[in-house]
Amino acid sequence: MAVREAFTAEEWQAVGAAPFLVGLYMVGASPRGPMVVVTEMLAAEKAVTLEAHHPDALPIVKEIDADLVAEVLTRDLGVIDGAADDQARVLGELARALALVEAQAPTMDSAFRAWLFRVAEHVARTAREGTPPGAGGRRISGEVAAALDTLAGMLGVPRR
Repeated sequence: MAVREAFTAEEWQAVGAAPFLVGLYMVGASPRGPMVVVTEMLAAEKAVTLEAHHPDALPIVKEIDADLVAEVLTRDLGVIDGAADDQARVLGELARALALVEAQAPTMDSAFRAWLFRVAEHVARTAREGTPPGAGGRRISGEVAAALDTLAGMLGVPRR
């Protein structure tokens, strides 16, 4: 049985949005203009593709990737400007996706959560690497570090 068969179509949309919700949360942590937003969301998509094509990839990630390619799932989750209510909305949607995976695919729950945190780290690294020289250096900002801490707590994974 495919992992997605454990979910209704609407639930699968919520689960498939999880890596992009993580990316959107990271974008909102330190909004810096439309090109950075595009770069960071592309980083979230790349993290899906990289994991899906890894020999030991999680089946749930492989299915998310396949449905993104087939355009069954969407990458478009709206815009975020870093306002507290936007960030809270994103975390609420992510919490729903996590609860669905925990309930319907419990054997993948902890690995899925760990992978989502790797997505967040990938987005944070992309944002840092995309910072022009002399414009704040290459370190992760305090806002981004705080966002990683928040996600680590929510996902139940250790922050390295």
